[in-house]
Amino acid sequence: MRITIQCAMQAEADAVIGALGLAPERAPWAEHLPARLWAGPVGGTLVHLVTNGRDGRTGADLIGTTPATLAATIAIGSLRPELLLVAGAAGGRSGSTAIGEVLLIDRAFHHDRRIPLPEFAGYAHGPEALDHSPALAGAFGVRTATISTGNGLDTLPHELGFFDQRGITVKDMETASIAWVAAQHRTPVAALRSITDFFDHPTPEHQFLANFDRALGNLAATVAAGLPRLVAG
Repeated sequence: MRITIQCAMQAEADAVIGALGLAPERAPWAEHLPARLWAGPVGGTLVHLVTNGRDGRTGADLIGTTPATLAATIAIGSLRPELLLVAGAAGGRSGSTAIGEVLLIDRAFHHDRRIPLPEFAGYAHGPEALDHSPALAGAFGVRTATISTGNGLDTLPHELGFFDQRGITVKDMETASIAWVAAQHRTPVAALRSITDFFDHPTPEHQFLANFDRALGNLAATVAAGLPRLVAG
């Protein structure tokens, strides 16, 4: 099984790279493109890890939907994975998720694509489907949840209403966009998200910073334990 992991932030990637023992690899795509590549054997199969890269102007991690779409397109086109696994941090709903909990995503909505025209409603909001089979959840030892993707760390009041209507308990900045790209390529995609903060908290950015290392440690441990089980089938 050819598996490619995609991470947005370098810190997310570093945690997984360390847990899996991956090494930097020369990417088969143009050097001026921002995505970066690592690889190594895991459970008898070669696993690649791709990051969105860093902004050439500021050095910031390329988080958000646009870089995620580019990196997913590059990764699928160049590496031809049989499974694209999204791995990273996310916000969760208090009372429905726990800080540091790792969740397998079943569906991914787009909450900030506001196109008030009837014919665009289904396209605008989704959802995008992801692999969330019992076998996959069992391999990683996690439960499933529904996510919504947008380009803001904070959450606006009308977005909370959107989440309530659709049973969304996790929020991030990449998953739905990556799942859409994977669907265009007929590539199976799954996503693991580890909760750093509560999006219904008044200052989620403070929680994010305080809990980031813990959440990433749990994410890396889950990926490292689950991939060999997944490969073994």
